Amino acid sequence: MPVLSTVGAASLRAFGAFRQGAAAGFISATGGTITTSGNYKYHTFTSSGTFSVASVPSGRTIDFILVAGGGGASGSGGYAAGGGGGVVERSSQTIAAGSYSVTVGTGGAVGTSGNNSLFKGDTALGGGRGNATGQGFAGGSGGGGTTGGTALQPTSASGGYGYAGASNGGGGAGGAASGNEGGAAYTSTLFSNDYAGGGSVDETSAGGEVNGGGGSANTDTGQAYAGGNGVLVVRYLYQ
Repeated sequence: MPVLSTVGAASLRAFGAFRQGAAAGFISATGGTITTSGNYKYHTFTSSGTFSVASVPSGRTIDFILVAGGGGASGSGGYAAGGGGGVVERSSQTIAAGSYSVTVGTGGAVGTSGNNSLFKGDTALGGGRGNATGQGFAGGSGGGGTTGGTALQPTSASGGYGYAGASNGGGGAGGAASGNEGGAAYTSTLFSNDYAGGGSVDETSAGGEVNGGGGSANTDTGQAYAGGNGVLVVRYLYQ
């Protein structure tokens, strides 16, 4: 005889209550664009907003990656690419119920450094702009120039990732620039994505930088590009 046929209505109601209690054992939050993958729920902010936490059961934590806007390429006097935005990544962070302000830094326009991103007390620094007539500007990662700009993110109060620019190429959050070639992006194992690569100076760059990438420059078309906007991604177990 099937087991469920021997269970009374009261027992079934009790079983339902148990299932609801299990669901209540996870963080409940809103804000950003929400997606799921595996056992994790992700909140992605591509613009400023609020991460609102309704409840946090004991022992539950969040992971997040915070990326600043990339620096824009040089707009006059030659070609020099922008540096990627700084990156701050945290795992197993405690959080309480409440509202948390999110600032997502926009990418720098041509000839302008990127803007900072802020979340939960951490700051990712905007990428430095390119400077074809002098040293690249300092930033989360340094902009390209006659000499490369300095990376400020690793020595900031929040720490994180950023590398120096070079002669024309912008530094990336995953590595320094080399000549015209931009530095590598930071590859996150927690979030399975690349963030804040440095801009390059070459004949094929087409702009459209994403995830805090530095602005590139196309020597064939004579076009300089803006840096990519930053991003915040928060994740936590939801099942």
